[in-house]
Amino acid sequence: MSYCAIVIIGFRCSSDIAECLTALKSLEGPDHAVHICENGGDDSYDELCHALSELGGETPSARQSVSPGFLTREFRLAGKETRVFAHRAPGNLGYAGGINAVLAYLKSDPDWDAIWILNPDTAPEPDALAALKRRAVEGGYGIVGSRIVLSHNQRIQMYAGRWRRWMARGWNIGLGEPADATPDTAKIEAEMQYVSGASMYVTRQFIEVIGPMEEGYFLYAEEVDWCLRRGHFRIGYAHDSIVLHDHGATIGSNSNRKMRSSFSVFLDERSKLLLTRRFYPVIFPIVAIVTLLLTTQYAVQGAYKNFGVALAGWFSGLKGEKGFPKRFAPPSRPA
Repeated sequence: MSYCAIVIIGFRCSSDIAECLTALKSLEGPDHAVHICENGGDDSYDELCHALSELGGETPSARQSVSPGFLTREFRLAGKETRVFAHRAPGNLGYAGGINAVLAYLKSDPDWDAIWILNPDTAPEPDALAALKRRAVEGGYGIVGSRIVLSHNQRIQMYAGRWRRWMARGWNIGLGEPADATPDTAKIEAEMQYVSGASMYVTRQFIEVIGPMEEGYFLYAEEVDWCLRRGHFRIGYAHDSIVLHDHGATIGSNSNRKMRSSFSVFLDERSKLLLTRRFYPVIFPIVAIVTLLLTTQYAVQGAYKNFGVALAGWFSGLKGEKGFPKRFAPPSRPA
């Protein structure tokens, strides 16, 4: 019997993941299993496994390895018997790297027909997954997104996204609308270019034809990249799939420019240029100038430290640097 593999990428946020799994206990069909890839190291993995043991019991299972240092333990959600696989990454693989590691783990399993990527700080409604699969099957879509609702104000974060290529920024379709608004789904699907990475349903056929996520960004723009290189596949929007999102809780990507983490600021600016160079190389010089000017918004709002970080991220993107940024690597210990 086919099932959906729910994929969550964690980085030292076991409490967020536990809350997400608590919401998933109420999930109503189709069949599913949960795969969590912990990017935060041994201590974080131990914390995650402890949190999972509180939610259910551990199941003796073979600890498969898809790469050196990749460890897997299996749990069950109490009262639900949902399989939960906790994977320890050999290092911080980033968002796409963690997802791709789970895909590598699943490669030999013939039974899954889709993955559902969820942010750790989300709480899906009980019928969220069923609505995603229904929309994918009915519309013949390769990727389907959810109605993302901000948990703190019950307003729409986004129905879907449109990429504004000349300024290398996304536009959240539906931003600020009441959570219970009834938009024109056909209009949204005509306008959308990508779905939110906070809740992203991707069919197995899409993955096998288009390939895995691009890991070079490390964080930000991966979902846009995947959707832009979708080939003949279509992307859709499932309005009945409601996912609450505590936006920015996991990595500090707060909308307040002063409060945003340096890590998120740097990678956000870098990824915009990396994506532009890949998909819109002809206009790259113009976009580079526009995005440089837009970094001054940090200074205008008094976020002077993050203004410097944004400039560094912009310059890194200009040079085409990829992967984990060296400036955030922990200092090496003396021999």
